[in-house]
Amino acid sequence: MRPSLPASGASIIGGKEMNEIKGMSRRNFLAGAAMAGIAAAGAGLGGCAPKTAEEGEESPSPAKSSDKKHTWEQAPDPITDIVKDVDTEVLVIGGGYSGTCCALSAGENGAKVILVEKDAVLNGHGVGGTGAVGSRALDELGISFDLPVEMERWVSTCGNRCRESLVAKWFRESERCMNWLLDLAEKNGATCMVTVGSRSIVHPEIDCYHMVSGGPLFEQHTVADFVEYMFEAEAKATGNVEFVYESPAVQLVQDASGKVTGAVCKAKDGYVQYNATKGVVLATGDVSYNDEYLDEFAPIAKKVMARLCADKGNVGDGHNMAAWVGGSFQAAPWPTMMHPQAAAFYHGPFLFVNPDGKRFMNEATWVQGKCVGIMVNGGHDHAWSIFDANFEDDNTASLEYGGGMFWDSFRPVGSTYADASAANAATVEKGVTDTPDNYKKADTIEELLKQLDVDQAEAKKTIDRYNEICEAGADTDFFKESHFLFPIKQGPFYACKVAPGLLGVCGGIHISDNFEVLASDNKPIQGLYAIGNCAGDIYAYDYPINVQGNSHGRCLVEGKCLGEQLAGVYDKVKA
Repeated sequence: MRPSLPASGASIIGGKEMNEIKGMSRRNFLAGAAMAGIAAAGAGLGGCAPKTAEEGEESPSPAKSSDKKHTWEQAPDPITDIVKDVDTEVLVIGGGYSGTCCALSAGENGAKVILVEKDAVLNGHGVGGTGAVGSRALDELGISFDLPVEMERWVSTCGNRCRESLVAKWFRESERCMNWLLDLAEKNGATCMVTVGSRSIVHPEIDCYHMVSGGPLFEQHTVADFVEYMFEAEAKATGNVEFVYESPAVQLVQDASGKVTGAVCKAKDGYVQYNATKGVVLATGDVSYNDEYLDEFAPIAKKVMARLCADKGNVGDGHNMAAWVGGSFQAAPWPTMMHPQAAAFYHGPFLFVNPDGKRFMNEATWVQGKCVGIMVNGGHDHAWSIFDANFEDDNTASLEYGGGMFWDSFRPVGSTYADASAANAATVEKGVTDTPDNYKKADTIEELLKQLDVDQAEAKKTIDRYNEICEAGADTDFFKESHFLFPIKQGPFYACKVAPGLLGVCGGIHISDNFEVLASDNKPIQGLYAIGNCAGDIYAYDYPINVQGNSHGRCLVEGKCLGEQLAGVYDKVKA
């Protein structure tokens, strides 16, 4: 099973692997979740330089620091043994969502483009859904949003440390870019399903997740990489775009003024230098498989049970290359995208017990909050969600007040809470049979606890206390809302392993609102751009999930808008 995130660049640096889900690829994980939902419906540089980008300060220039010598701080000697030069107008490095989108956008607007990818295939990521705050699909469903409220939630989740002008650009361009994607999907025989979001009061998710599927091209691929291959097919059809595989970019090329004019790639027969007159685009994915970067910028990511959707080639190739030519990074810590499905898919709003047998948080929170809570407050890389035979009905009763992804499932707008609960119940029962390490079932609480890696005596006390709270109707221990309080009394009893998994580190290279890579003085590195998960600033500290699928949504908007910009048409077509 091949990996998924867009990635291209130098050799792997510091990529120590964490445990992955036994017997489950990331493709099976997320594609399975998507299909389950469809079926249900049918039924700063911390420490590297004295300054950071926070509070208006200049961001550090990684390659210029002298107090530390990380990989990104040590620019290699220029490669001179070039076997071939290739000229183009736009060079895109990385064949993921943002890179293929940018190549198509530039190509269909007349620019000559070469996309280089270090793998032998394109690298799709996720379940194929893309978030947008407007579209003709939403119009057909009568769905609209309070954009000022949603942007404020986004910015607040990011600790007010993201660049609001960049986020605002995304909000302006989202509908236009999504309609373009829907037109392409329809042309290729695909249809769109919009899924519901959580109805949580504290962490609401809007109904904005667009999943496109179907058609001949889709049948050749999966929900995880269909969009990338659709972009490739459409890009090739323009006659302006060439895709070059197994050609990792290892070094950028600069002229005497410092302008980036191309990149050197390592082909099978030697180094090839691509010269680009209009710009070089870094679309190289995140740093999930580079522990040197995680230690410095996202240490929380080292605490997860597994790295779920991260391409093992995502080691910071683009980050390194940007830093080596004077580019800077956004302030640490970089935001992480995490889901608590590194073991079992389902957990619901029920009691969480850690291996010490203790309750440690309000369980009815959003996916990112569950992950952080388990690792930080729980002190482990997993916990157990414990519930009784009434869980399907309890789940249904809870969804009016919240839930969201993997609790409410990927179900289309128009389906019911009961559809979601039925799908989750089927998942649990199947899990007990097929993946018993992650799903447990027993006739008594005592028998259930014997199956778990918990302090049994302490866990029994915790369950007794939780039942007291449920009977009282008020959680004075962690103040979980009363409509999420369901006692654990009627057998059979269940436990699902809740484990944080890393999907990506959504931060990095400091960019302008026009996606230019910025130096430490906030001046652009001429000729160099960064988009997608290698680029920073649109997020900070945490990943905002109120706009579901916005990571793909940012890849769509950044790729399309930058392609138009490099082709010289953006000012005519922008929203």
